[in-house]
Amino acid sequence: MTSEEIFTIGVIAVLGTLATAAIYLGLLNWMGAFFVVRCEACHHLTFASSNHAQESCAHCRHPILMHPIYSLLHLGSRPQTRVVGDRLHY
Repeated sequence: MTSEEIFTIGVIAVLGTLATAAIYLGLLNWMGAFFVVRCEACHHLTFASSNHAQESCAHCRHPILMHPIYSLLHLGSRPQTRVVGDRLHY
């Protein structure tokens, strides 16, 4: 097999796995066991087991792990949460 065929099979496998995971997460949402909610502190989308906003999310608790390039460029300052032009109503 050529490298293109191996690459194509890999892409198909990854897309199939992601699609299956998305279907199962959607089914969990219908059953009330999984919700996509907004963080109260930074308004990022996050996952929760109840249908109300969480106090903090992984972006708030671990900003260096979630945004490593931004953190490397701004070593002297602690990353601040920026909510710019958020028109969503809560």
